[in-house]
Amino acid sequence: MPSKSETPNPPDYRTARKAFIAACVKARADTISRAHMGKSGPDGKPVFIDSVALGSRGAKKAVLVIVGDIHASVAVTALLQDGVAVPDDMRLVVVHALDPFAFMNAPGDPAWSEKMLKAIATEDLSRVSDLVILGFGIAENELPAIFPTDRRIRIIFKSMDTRTDLTRMRKAVKAELARPA
Repeated sequence: MPSKSETPNPPDYRTARKAFIAACVKARADTISRAHMGKSGPDGKPVFIDSVALGSRGAKKAVLVIVGDIHASVAVTALLQDGVAVPDDMRLVVVHALDPFAFMNAPGDPAWSEKMLKAIATEDLSRVSDLVILGFGIAENELPAIFPTDRRIRIIFKSMDTRTDLTRMRKAVKAELARPA
């Protein structure tokens, strides 16, 4: 039987975004919203990349979860709603709607998405030397080089097929948080 947080896919970007922010509030985590200042969505309203960071700011190990589509949004929102335990020596950063235009089947702005992802990495992952990136609904070649080349960091990228069930996706995040040093 699915958990109560496993709801049907949100019908659109706006609903998915509201659900993600509500899940962050429930998790007692502050969401950072980055608005695209030069381009609106097809509905004429602003679009955002939202992110949340949980765990120690000084952690050397981190998991960066990047949500690339509606299916991934449902899974990550459910993870936050159900509660996620972040070990003391870890950091979990979730980026919701790396390309919000793609959620709306509209032409995006890859340069803006790259700039925002770099800002998130700088703000939330500056002390990390061991990073696992879980890309839900994105491929590794869609990610920009988000860390300066002079920085020593071990990055492992794992792409997840968002058509898998929500339980498997949540287990993947929890498994990365539980991995030994």
